[in-house]
Amino acid sequence: MLINSIKQFEIYKEKSEYLLKQICLYENESEIPSNILEEYRQTSDAIIEYEAAYHPLPGRVSTIITNEIEKCMVAKNLKQKNVAKMLGVSESRISDLLNGKRPLNLRIAKRLRDELGISADFILNHC
Repeated sequence: MLINSIKQFEIYKEKSEYLLKQICLYENESEIPSNILEEYRQTSDAIIEYEAAYHPLPGRVSTIITNEIEKCMVAKNLKQKNVAKMLGVSESRISDLLNGKRPLNLRIAKRLRDELGISADFILNHC
């Protein structure tokens, strides 16, 4: 499941709340029908992915940007150490960036544009 709009995000949140209410009706977890648990898990995962992409926590980078970096790496057959060297950062820094643990700064954003060809507009629109 992928959420593609704010309207769809709101629908998923409502669905998640409804499913959680259904789950809370049962006294024991073992009584909860597996289809309800699975639907709740899938809905929650979609919400988490949307929030990570469009509303990352402060100090984290959007998964939309990290996914684009990874696509460029595959297309150019680059490993993390190659990208780290191109961007002028340590291998641990690029690892943290790709895992969403470290934010982008202006210097890295410029180098993503210059070295990997990721447009500045794309980066700015997804920060």
